[in-house]
Amino acid sequence: MIELNWKTVRFIVIGVLGALVYFFCSYLLLSYTELPAFLASLFAYACSFGFSYLGQKVWAFRSIAPHSVTLFRYAVLQACCATFAAIFTQVSVLYSDWSALLLSGLAAVLTSGISYIVSSRWVFTNSSEQSFQSAHVENIVYRGAEYQYWPSGLWALLWVSLSTIYVTLYYYMPLAINLAAEHDDNLFVTQAYSLAAGDWLGKYSQFTLMKGPGYSLFLALTHFMGLPLYFITAIFHIIAVSSFAGVLYRLSQSRLFSILVFVLLLLLPLVISNGRIIRDQIYPDQFLLGFAALIFSFFIADSWLKRSSSALLAGLMFAWFWLTREEGVWIVPSVVLLTLFAIWRFWRINSLKQGLISSVLVLILAFSSVHIIFQLINWHIYERFAGLDIKEKNFQSTLSALQSVRVGEPISHVPVSQETRQHIYRVSPAFAELKHYFSHSGWENAGCPIYPWACKEIAGGWFIWALRDAAATQGYYQSPAQAAAFFARVATEINRACTDGRLICEKSLVSYMPRVVQQDIDQASSILEQLLDVLLLSHYTVTNSTIKRTLLKDEQSLLRFLHSEYRFVRDSKVEVFGRYADDQNNKGQLNLTISNQQGIFFPYRLSQASISEKNKFYPFRLETSCPEGCTLTINIDGKEKLKLAIPDFDQVFTAKQVITLGGVKVFFEKVMHAERQYKAVTELGERTTYKLRQVLLVSYQSIFPVLLYLGLISFAMLTIVAIKQRNFSVLFVINAAMWGAMLVRLTILFLIHISSFPTFNPLYFMPVYSLLIIAPMISLYLWGKVLYKYFGSFEF
Repeated sequence: MIELNWKTVRFIVIGVLGALVYFFCSYLLLSYTELPAFLASLFAYACSFGFSYLGQKVWAFRSIAPHSVTLFRYAVLQACCATFAAIFTQVSVLYSDWSALLLSGLAAVLTSGISYIVSSRWVFTNSSEQSFQSAHVENIVYRGAEYQYWPSGLWALLWVSLSTIYVTLYYYMPLAINLAAEHDDNLFVTQAYSLAAGDWLGKYSQFTLMKGPGYSLFLALTHFMGLPLYFITAIFHIIAVSSFAGVLYRLSQSRLFSILVFVLLLLLPLVISNGRIIRDQIYPDQFLLGFAALIFSFFIADSWLKRSSSALLAGLMFAWFWLTREEGVWIVPSVVLLTLFAIWRFWRINSLKQGLISSVLVLILAFSSVHIIFQLINWHIYERFAGLDIKEKNFQSTLSALQSVRVGEPISHVPVSQETRQHIYRVSPAFAELKHYFSHSGWENAGCPIYPWACKEIAGGWFIWALRDAAATQGYYQSPAQAAAFFARVATEINRACTDGRLICEKSLVSYMPRVVQQDIDQASSILEQLLDVLLLSHYTVTNSTIKRTLLKDEQSLLRFLHSEYRFVRDSKVEVFGRYADDQNNKGQLNLTISNQQGIFFPYRLSQASISEKNKFYPFRLETSCPEGCTLTINIDGKEKLKLAIPDFDQVFTAKQVITLGGVKVFFEKVMHAERQYKAVTELGERTTYKLRQVLLVSYQSIFPVLLYLGLISFAMLTIVAIKQRNFSVLFVINAAMWGAMLVRLTILFLIHISSFPTFNPLYFMPVYSLLIIAPMISLYLWGKVLYKYFGSFEF
């Protein structure tokens, strides 16, 4: 006789009733409101949440565990179920024609099944029907032990599954090639070619050292590894995100917290990446991996070897990060904060000497060594011990001197106006050499669509490139030393004129930053609103920027270099011309096949003149798409009679050798290859990824505002508590460093935007989006611990 388990029955009853609540709410919202499917499903879950929780706790399981335990677990479970249901609903709306009734029913069944399994094994494991050990409860909440019910193998399987899904989706991301961007995409590609050829960064010019070669090195390594660019980029992202989530787990001992951070960071590039072959694609991951190694070395490593090796990795990664973009200074405050806090902890535990040597010193030496080696190579190749010449002191002095001159009314986003240049020409013979170039440079058109009031001027961030191009036209970029000497002359002449009063000058604190006019200051509030819109992806749309046109030859070469031809199909056409004659007594069946060296058969089209006279030769043309290594086989009555290799190049047969095949005589005249073209692949994988990216965008647009506002509130409260208690935990300091890095980055982007060129672009915000996940998540986790500490001893 089987004993009926009434607890299971009660659970099923409450589960069914909760599912019905969700079902009816979801059906009503989808059918009678204009809410998006994502929000409708979330609202329906909110309605059923309270009913299901109280029913299962009070009646189904009769749990005596405090609400601080069961409510937390149940909220975690339902948050996961709600996310699953929302994504399932949104994807189903996009990819199916199911009715609202069927869609709501499927979502209810699937989520109820998940909720039943997890609730019975984890959420309500303690009840009045079991002995409740309060000490056990205290040991499992917020210290990670609650996840002992989830074997490590299950988390590893989840990691592998998510990583595989991400690589697959990223594989089908749009690929955009913009080799017309001479100062960006084309520069990185050209330098990658040079690195791969062993020619360092190529022949010296105004482009060679104007930007760091960090991304060019990544492209060259991709070429040598023989793997597609997007695959390597995706793997690097997984390593970086996993490393950062891993150190958060080591510090928090919460697998749920770290896995949530991992998932949010993992899927982020699918939303914000624009597909360009540009350095910003790896910039956020360099940041994550560098800080993950730094945090591990400072606060987790428990041996000299682990501490020094992770510090070495951090130093190398930060050096690479610094050589990828020029404004790496934005991470310095966060690195300094973590370093000072680590030194203080080393002192507190009486290991100051060991910590300074194995962590801080190794970090500094690794970072410095990379830059010293970079400059030594430049000294060997270009005969000057120099890094990026855009940061060279003479060039910076020249830029600062030019932008300090005050003539007439300042023009917004114009660092050096035409009128100002005319005054400088009179006092600086060196700068006057550039007069002809500036009058015909064409750089005036670059900023005109954005700043129409400056259409006849060289606007903002474009002036720095115009200045370098102008010096190059006069032959001053033959070597770094020659360029430095020229800019030293210009700076000296302008500064002397400023000193003796021939020019009115006003120095700026930042040499690269043009003067901010009152017009820009008055618009600061509206500009901040624009910044917030970009930060929260409010008006962002996912675009499929894969090239639709036929690729140019240099673009084809780039795809082969990066092993990314798979994203494009080669449209080939081979034509074989000849003549044939039939004695009209041929009764055999003639069959043609065309195949390549791998045995793949290709279709063909045969055009021939009809036979009207016996033994008279008539023209024919055989056309196929077989690209290379092709063979023409002729069979008669199933027997091979001729096997002929088709040349991979155009060829004319001067000797007309007649081949007799049964009653057919044939000879070949010439083979012609049409120009091979590459066209973008837009198959199911690309279309599916594009649709899923749209779903993810909606999700992040919903998540980001909540994370930002709740995260800021949580961090403010944490700061007050920490100051009051004079207790600063490691995670709190890391949290402050992440908020600080985001603030500094946004401040730099804001200042550049109001003075030089538009920076409110997701491309420049990519590392900020990662921080927008990390900083609020840590704040919410820490504040949750504070609340539990306060309410955990109460049962309500």
